[in-house]
Amino acid sequence: MFLEPRILYAERGEVDTSLKMELGKARVLQTGTDITVVSLGNMVNVARDAIKESGISAELIDLATLVPWDRETVLASVKKTGRLVVVEESPWSGGWGSEIISYVTGAAFSALKSAPFRITAPDVPVPYNGTLEARYVPTVPNVAAALSKAVSSNEVPQPWWITEGLSK
Repeated sequence: MFLEPRILYAERGEVDTSLKMELGKARVLQTGTDITVVSLGNMVNVARDAIKESGISAELIDLATLVPWDRETVLASVKKTGRLVVVEESPWSGGWGSEIISYVTGAAFSALKSAPFRITAPDVPVPYNGTLEARYVPTVPNVAAALSKAVSSNEVPQPWWITEGLSK
């Protein structure tokens, strides 16, 4: 089963036909030393832009597939950076990022400098209206602020939708 992000339908550009993707093999899109950022689909673009905006040295991993997912690549990165954040479009409850964090915490606990965390959508129904949907998913400023706080303080930031007063 393939889940494609509708929000990417409007994207235009050249397709690299030489690119071959192996199922279960993540791609390290950017190397860094401060934090590991794991994402999938359109949130990879959001995470990439947020890393640039925040100015931190982050390793960006595009999982590419969830089942199977590339444990080795993620673990190696977390052991290098000591921090992990998962950026996903899923709602807070039941998102795939919980599985990534659970596995990494069990397999590399001693390597962690701070608690891993997720940047997600709130626990509300996904709005159908495009303008409202854009407010539902994590944005570049939300992700950049969370990454900066995590690296500078080793604290888990409040979810963006709580700090903006959208949900409790």
